[in-house]
Amino acid sequence: MHSPVSPVLKCSRAGDSTHALVPFNVMRQRQGGWRSARHVARPPQPASVDPTLPPATPPRRVPVPHGTRGERLRRGVAAGTAAVANAAATTTRAQWSIAFVGVLAYVYAAVTYGLPIVGPSIVIALLGLALERVGIVVPVFLVIFALFVAWAGAGYSTSYEPSTTFDQTIVLAKVLLIAFVIVNVTRSSWRVRAFMIFFLACFAAYPTRGTLVNYFLAGYTVFGRALWNFIYGNSNDLAALTFFPLFLSMALAVTEKKGWVRNAALIGVGVLPLMILLTQSRGALIALVVTGLLFFMTHAKGKRLKSLLIAAAASIVILPLVPSSAWQRFSNMGALTNSATIGQADPEGSAEARYNIWRVARVIISENAVSGIGLGAYPRAHATYAPRVSVPLAAIGFRDTHSTYFNVAAETGIPGLVLFLGMIGTVAVSCERVRRRAKGTKWSEQLLALELGLLAFLLAGIFGSFAKLSFLYIQLAVMWAVADTATREIAAEAGAPSLRSAGPTARLERVATA
Repeated sequence: MHSPVSPVLKCSRAGDSTHALVPFNVMRQRQGGWRSARHVARPPQPASVDPTLPPATPPRRVPVPHGTRGERLRRGVAAGTAAVANAAATTTRAQWSIAFVGVLAYVYAAVTYGLPIVGPSIVIALLGLALERVGIVVPVFLVIFALFVAWAGAGYSTSYEPSTTFDQTIVLAKVLLIAFVIVNVTRSSWRVRAFMIFFLACFAAYPTRGTLVNYFLAGYTVFGRALWNFIYGNSNDLAALTFFPLFLSMALAVTEKKGWVRNAALIGVGVLPLMILLTQSRGALIALVVTGLLFFMTHAKGKRLKSLLIAAAASIVILPLVPSSAWQRFSNMGALTNSATIGQADPEGSAEARYNIWRVARVIISENAVSGIGLGAYPRAHATYAPRVSVPLAAIGFRDTHSTYFNVAAETGIPGLVLFLGMIGTVAVSCERVRRRAKGTKWSEQLLALELGLLAFLLAGIFGSFAKLSFLYIQLAVMWAVADTATREIAAEAGAPSLRSAGPTARLERVATA
């Protein structure tokens, strides 16, 4: 009987284990199962191979020197540090540029009035934009904005106050330029976040601080209503302008991770509604209630209870600080529904005066429906028309329309109002489309907050003239930038090219980068 073990063949070269041959007693697979391969005939052997020799012993591996334990530890730490730095550089790297610094400088000047650098900031931002390594985009809303500015400028020839119309058109053109820079510069998540934080810091350091100091420490109010100075010197304007930073704070509060930014945003979500209530603006109160309810109705289901608890806790702290005069003013809003009782709505008679001013505005619009009476010329036109409408003395003289929509229609005509509303609607619709596609991401939460902020501003605009305030156009530019950034980043994560941006600008961008 022969041994069942087959010998192992070995290469004749000493120490060469790479040519070791496979033993013959391995099991091979076949269609019917497994069987031994010993029945296979032995292949012809090379003359240099001696099958009687014992198997070769493989050579012992010599360990490669890796240095001492300390050196290996240092190399490991260095590699880990390099990996972290590389990840940080690719995700959260600061993206400063001349144009972006110019935008922030404009924000500082426009929000705080700390330095008169609005003009130089726009120039720096435009020059810096030429150095940006991105394609220039021109969203549809900017095209409509430019048409609105051109139409307003065309009203110079028929204006009741040509010099004022010229000055107001120049100011609006400057806002158009900075909006153009914002949509082209803040097109990354880092810059969008940095813009939001900087804007909120400016608003907190000046208008918020000044209003609260005036109200609680200096006791400076008008009929008990909070205010500050500059464009914040009117309580209704202050309340409307606070909506944008309020919902910026909300956007950061619901998307930021734990840290100082989120904590500061949560403080803003609590303090800014208090400031709105202290202005005792009835239009702002309506806007605050409506948008608050919409937020809780449309917020993610898993976060509704948490958000509601946070809102309840903030209300316990904030509401006791609101004076009884504010609640009395708000409780009289029922008198606004009847022209016979409207005079009882407030002691200063502002509601009744607004009602009669709107009567004059309707006459002005009907007689100047196409060209309007000139941008910024409504006060003079009102003084001319008011005696013809037979309004009380409180509505006589140089008055404001106390309505954004009446103001735009009276000063630029019905075509101007269509352009104005079309510009806003274009941004709102495109942002809502992106928000629905981005559900489950931080972009959806931020866009929801920004859309509600825009809605609050528009609702408050029913009772105040805000069309010439730069905050509205900055907000539109930021909303478009957030939607555009969300569209591109979501497409990049999905591994697909972004063929559509937040608005109909993809073709312009591809042409600019070609």
